[in-house]
Amino acid sequence: MIAPADTALVVIDAQRAFVDPAGSLIRMHGSVDVRPGLEALDRLLAFFASHATRGPAIWVRSEYQPGQFTGGDLRDGMAQVCVPGANVDCEWPAAVLAAMAPDDLVITKRQADAWESADFRAAIDRLLDGGVTRIAMMGFQFTTCVAASALSTAGALGARGVRVAVVEPLTGSRASSHVPGVSGVSRMESTRRQLAAAGVEICSKP
Repeated sequence: MIAPADTALVVIDAQRAFVDPAGSLIRMHGSVDVRPGLEALDRLLAFFASHATRGPAIWVRSEYQPGQFTGGDLRDGMAQVCVPGANVDCEWPAAVLAAMAPDDLVITKRQADAWESADFRAAIDRLLDGGVTRIAMMGFQFTTCVAASALSTAGALGARGVRVAVVEPLTGSRASSHVPGVSGVSRMESTRRQLAAAGVEICSKP
């Protein structure tokens, strides 16, 4: 669970790309597959609404290149995900904007992994200098950007005694990611195991 006194909140990619009917994810995969993510957004917004006295949060947004995650194939439905000016993907939903506090930080990343952003690393360092000892990540999606960011952050900061957690109820996923694959293990479970093996805490409650 989140202990506000020593915990920095990091929200990954709460953009229209992943939670809006006009965003790339729903246009590509449909609202049924993305429903777990929409439900996670509702819980995330409720959490922020009930924690008015929280410390500063870091809101990470993405700006990508066309075809960055489709092997350069611009015909793929996800080729324009979070490409500035291409669609609504890079925009914040109105409810997310309303959840942001004046002293929150907004960081732009250009890779799936937020730790690759120098601005993100600098923001984390400032929070650690202020006494933060734990980083709680949430957002979109559990099996991709959130997991990648948590793994890199934990790997970089573990030697400094900083703990990293992923708050699963506040983190989006696709319904298909919960379905066991050929191996009998779903993408969600595989990601959980990968995070746990790296020492990342998985919180079942906010």
